[in-house]
Amino acid sequence: MMECMQGDRVSCQGESALHSSSSGFGYGFSTVQNPVWTVSQVLLATDGRFISGSSHAQFRSISTDTRTIEAGDLFVALRGDNFNGEAFVNEAVKKGAAGVVVSMVPEQSLPVAVILVKNTLAALGDLAKYRRASMQHVQVLAITGSSGKTTVKEMTAVILGGKYEVLKTKGNFNNLIGMPLSLLPLGFRDDCAVLEMGMNRPGEIRRLTKIADPDIACIVNIQPAHLEGLGDISGVAQAKGELFEEMKLWGTLAVNIDDTRVRRLASKAGHAKITFGRRKEAFVRATHLYNKGEHGMAYTLHVGGKKKRLTLKALGAHNVENSLAAAALAYAAGMNIKEIVRGLESFEPPARRFEIERLQSGICVINDAYNANPSSVLAALKTLAGMSRSKRCVVALGDMLELGSVSEEAHKKTGEAVAEMGFTRLVTVGEYAKKTVEGARLKGMKASRTAFFESKKEMAPYLVQLVKKGVLSTGDFLLIKGSRGMRMETLIEDMKRAGL
Repeated sequence: MMECMQGDRVSCQGESALHSSSSGFGYGFSTVQNPVWTVSQVLLATDGRFISGSSHAQFRSISTDTRTIEAGDLFVALRGDNFNGEAFVNEAVKKGAAGVVVSMVPEQSLPVAVILVKNTLAALGDLAKYRRASMQHVQVLAITGSSGKTTVKEMTAVILGGKYEVLKTKGNFNNLIGMPLSLLPLGFRDDCAVLEMGMNRPGEIRRLTKIADPDIACIVNIQPAHLEGLGDISGVAQAKGELFEEMKLWGTLAVNIDDTRVRRLASKAGHAKITFGRRKEAFVRATHLYNKGEHGMAYTLHVGGKKKRLTLKALGAHNVENSLAAAALAYAAGMNIKEIVRGLESFEPPARRFEIERLQSGICVINDAYNANPSSVLAALKTLAGMSRSKRCVVALGDMLELGSVSEEAHKKTGEAVAEMGFTRLVTVGEYAKKTVEGARLKGMKASRTAFFESKKEMAPYLVQLVKKGVLSTGDFLLIKGSRGMRMETLIEDMKRAGL
């Protein structure tokens, strides 16, 4: 049974940035193929032109990285602003590549199949699109959102894994390179593919959706993130909405009815819908939440007219919301409430997502350094406030990147939230560190309880001294969070090296 929203009828980069590498493209990833590729298939998929070599060659997998390429692979030479994969074609051949896809005819003759295309990045996506089209028995689930999409992807894959053979996005390989590489290994034995889609500019989600051709889709939420490439929150909504716009008409949407912007996008789509959220009218919803501190969140899951109590190892109310998205996706894919609960209770949170580690000194470091935007930072602060009780808490924040013109205001408001929640200290680092502290002081946080630094190299000794001076002691909490580009997790290693 699908529940429709009232008034409806049933019917990558940050995340997408291309990173350079000293040995071909920088994703250490080579996809094992099932079945093999032929030259004819590659030409058909990419609209390429056969230049030289054996036209009867076969390729066991697609690779973009000469560091991990294996004998029999097809090497796709990606190009970007700071790298040129075509410079590594000879190296790929030396390592056993049976063919290469290039956008320029090689200067010297190669002893392998050479296929010329207009754009190698587009060709990589076209190869993934061809593979997906040839595996129509596979149910593809696509997930995007401003925050939580990786966690929702992992939760969904765990639930589905209890019944089906599941292919999923590797890590956060969710951009115009990573998602195709994650999809290419699709094979006859797979039942489902759970794919994460990221972006930082218009058109990327549209392209990813055309490649993946999903059967079930979910926009987890729409929040201010990647504003540099999207302008404002309306731009974010429009870009995320490309997933719903490109969905096949007979597909199903998992709709967060707590998010006004997601609900508005879904209302324009004539697809079958399963709603999720905290509202009573949601088909998948949560009631009677109980914060178990370091042990996670307990709540009652409702799926249609059925309900079941469960404990989620992931911390915070925001992860309950993530679990509802995963439950809605899994239900759309054919799972019942018992199977959904079994999967959610077995879920282990991914690394650097509110990951708690107790140091030798006895303090509890919360590593939430995977990424950050205003909404995810606020969620982390609320989670910490809910679990700390009488313990002291120090909040160590790095910059939230790619916020464009709203950067200063966003960091200032984050500081205000820290002060309002009454945390012990605020320590910040980065270009906007001073603004975060300024916001906290405006809301009454004493200057002696705040500090800001230009670099982590300066910040690490300060955190070490907080422990040595007893500001933080056994059982107290240190939250570390920032955008991926800040790599805040290195502070934890610095503290360990200092004997903490």
